[in-house]
Amino acid sequence: MSQKERNEIADSGWKLQKVTDNDILFTFDCGNQDLNEYFQIDALLHKEALITQTYYLKATEELDLPVALIDLCNDSIRLKKFSQIPDLPENKRYPFLPSVKITRLGVSLPFQSLGVGSHLINMVKRLFITRNRTGCRFLTVDAYNNDDQKAIKFYQKNGFQHFSEKDKNKKTRAMFFDLKRISIT
Repeated sequence: MSQKERNEIADSGWKLQKVTDNDILFTFDCGNQDLNEYFQIDALLHKEALITQTYYLKATEELDLPVALIDLCNDSIRLKKFSQIPDLPENKRYPFLPSVKITRLGVSLPFQSLGVGSHLINMVKRLFITRNRTGCRFLTVDAYNNDDQKAIKFYQKNGFQHFSEKDKNKKTRAMFFDLKRISIT
């Protein structure tokens, strides 16, 4: 895995980088009208307001079309949500711990069900544990809680856990991944 620029990372022929040409957002189709519209309209507004940043996954240097899109923003987790974090000294316990939230994630139709979403999540994990600008302990997401629980199962498969069972009947479930679980070699 290589990381030439601060906001990009490459692995196994794939490259994750920040969207700089907004026109590529209009070539993206994940089959979900609401998500497509988010990336083509709302993501641009959120970027201008300095709320989120959109990254895209592409397969090769020659093909600059997005295989997947992901929107990220800063987040924090209340320490009270955790009963114990063993590697945090008692005198350094802050009320909130830094995290990055996955606000949206979509995979282009031809690449769905091929493991691309999981590869994207793993690249995002690596992005935040290598040459990180600030502390970032967790990735968070509010996963859609549909009848099929497809989104929740996807994030669970990628190591995310529920904060609690309090939101089990709500539209979304708050989930997290502790980046300290990844060893950097």
